[in-house]
Amino acid sequence: MPATGTHSDGVPVVAYQVRRAGGTILACRDAAEPFYAASTVKLAVLVAAARALEAGTVSLETKVVSTDTFASQVPGAPDYRIEPDDLDPGMPPPGTPMPLAEVLERMVVVSSNEATNMVIDLVGLDATNAVLADAGATSSVVGRKYSDLEAEARGASHRTTAADLAALMSAVVAGRLAGPQATAWTLGLLGRQTDRQLTDSVPAGVPHGSKSGWVDGIRHDVAFVGEPGPDALVVAVCTRGYAEADAEETLRALGALALDLTGARARRAGPPAAATPPTSPRP
Repeated sequence: MPATGTHSDGVPVVAYQVRRAGGTILACRDAAEPFYAASTVKLAVLVAAARALEAGTVSLETKVVSTDTFASQVPGAPDYRIEPDDLDPGMPPPGTPMPLAEVLERMVVVSSNEATNMVIDLVGLDATNAVLADAGATSSVVGRKYSDLEAEARGASHRTTAADLAALMSAVVAGRLAGPQATAWTLGLLGRQTDRQLTDSVPAGVPHGSKSGWVDGIRHDVAFVGEPGPDALVVAVCTRGYAEADAEETLRALGALALDLTGARARRAGPPAAATPPTSPRP
C-alpha cells in the first residue's frame, strides 16, 4: 500500500547508485532524483564532528549537556522541544552532562535526533554543509536542526539524492574528508549502526558501515562494504511512497543484489582493528 506523509505524496519511487569509492559507477537508477534526506544527513554531521576532533577544537571527553529543547534558527521564534515520537529514550535526563563520545554514539548507532541537534549546536550547520560540498554532494543540504518546525515552515529542510549519498560515503571511506585516524574512527561508528538494511546480508568479518534515515513514506540507506579505500563498494538507495516493510525489503534486496554482482558476499575478512579516536596536539 502506498505511504504518504509530509515528504511523500504516496507515489512509489526508488532511486539508487552502486559504485566504487574511487569513482567507478557500477549501476544506477534515477540517482539525481531529489528526496527529503531524513537522518542520512547525520553522516555529514558526523564527519563535521570528526574534523573538529581532528583539529583539536573539541575532544571525545568534552562535556555536552543533555537536552531535548533547542533554540530555533528563526529569529524571534520560541525554543522548541524534539517531537515526542522522535525522542531518544536512551538519552540521560535533560541537564545531565555527557561526554561527546556518548552523544556521537547515540547520533549514529541509534540515530538520536536530540543527540544530533546537540552536535550541530557544537560544530555548526556551516561546517556540516562544508562536508557535503567537499564530498561533491552538490544537491544536498542540512538546512536546520531536527524538529525546528518554524525553520521548516520557511523552507529550511534536509535534501539529498542517491548520487549525493553515494558520493558522500565514497569520500568518507576513501579518506578524502579527514585524516586516516579520524576516518577510521568515523567508519568504526558507522559499522555499529543498529538499523541495518543495505548491509543485512554482509557476511561476518567483512568490513561495513551505514547510515539510514526514515520518516513516514521515506526510507533511505547508504552503506560501504569492504576494506576502506577506493575499491570499497558503496551503495545508496532512496525510496519514497512505500510502506515501511516494503521499503525495507527493497533496501535489503538491492543491498544483497549489489553484493552478489560484485562478489562481496563471497569474500571473507578478519575482524577490523579497533579504531583509535582522532586527536590532534593541543596548542
